[in-house]
Amino acid sequence: MKKKLLIFGYTLTMGGAEKALVDMIRYLVPYCDIDLYLLEKKGSLMSDIPKEVKVYQMKRNFFQYVLFRFIPLYRKRVINKIANSKDYKYVFGYMEGRCGTWVSDIKKNIKKYAWIHNDVFKFNIGISDAEVKKSYNNLDKVICVSKESKENFCQKYGISRDKVLVIYNYINEGEILKKAEAFKVKNTKTTFVNVAKMRDQKRQDRLVMAAKYLKEKGYDFEIQLIGDGPNLEKIKDMVYNYKLGDVVKILGLQTNPYPYIKWADYFVLSSYMEGYGIVIKEALLLKKKIITTDVVGPREILENGKYGIIIPNEDEAVSLALEEVLKNPHKYDYLEENLKEYKGDNEEIKEQILELLDL
Repeated sequence: MKKKLLIFGYTLTMGGAEKALVDMIRYLVPYCDIDLYLLEKKGSLMSDIPKEVKVYQMKRNFFQYVLFRFIPLYRKRVINKIANSKDYKYVFGYMEGRCGTWVSDIKKNIKKYAWIHNDVFKFNIGISDAEVKKSYNNLDKVICVSKESKENFCQKYGISRDKVLVIYNYINEGEILKKAEAFKVKNTKTTFVNVAKMRDQKRQDRLVMAAKYLKEKGYDFEIQLIGDGPNLEKIKDMVYNYKLGDVVKILGLQTNPYPYIKWADYFVLSSYMEGYGIVIKEALLLKKKIITTDVVGPREILENGKYGIIIPNEDEAVSLALEEVLKNPHKYDYLEENLKEYKGDNEEIKEQILELLDL
């Protein structure tokens, strides 16, 4: 008989954590009877949820949401009504912050797990330090997606390291490899690609400023930016104002970004902060040379530079790294040999996830 699993999330708009959630759900469908409760049933990833999974929306209307958001007693009543509606044995709070509080609210005897996807020294998870300590100490285990994010989480909130596990994000490798072959991208010059939600932490503005610097120096190149988000118009305005439309291509949200990664010369992560950086793992799977700022997650995935170039987490460093590639195109050829060795860690991750469910 399948295990009954309750999962809480916010939305399924395109993002690394959301995509990891969908991939994990798809992996667990043969083992679990899954109910997914989202704050809002929206986002481009909704269509990727298997039909066997029941998806519910917690936000019914504005008035109910205000009560749910600001009145703890009402919130706890709603959460416990959900938890008691079926014979759930396990619950996952897959997003940090309030999602962890929802799991902590559950009174019944159920195994409680919650994820932390970011570096809490740089990312505000949306609830007070006191509430973090109270909520996350009430869980069976906290799951961090990198070793360094675990250390930072435990250090900031004074939570025992024994309570916190590290489980890297699972990706559907077979599907990514298949999608990468869907079409060919005909690049005619050295091409750098970035795939990320356009929000402050991802710092696509660094790539725009790098393009300005490189164009003024006379280099022949193209930067492709894939994604949407709150900073999309800001990035478009920068490209327009600096007259960079010939060297920066804003491709928007792509349901299949993998051919762009496959056919680019380099994948570039320009983020100010990360917790894992799942797109780095996807680029590695496609044997792509990588340039990344030195942030939590990617340095672990790249094994401190074995599989990619790690640069200082500074604006100017992005420009100089891209210039170095253009000036010395064969300097990093050794990465191609190293990338042949990369095999990923999906099998270990699968085992860790199944262990959470006593499978």
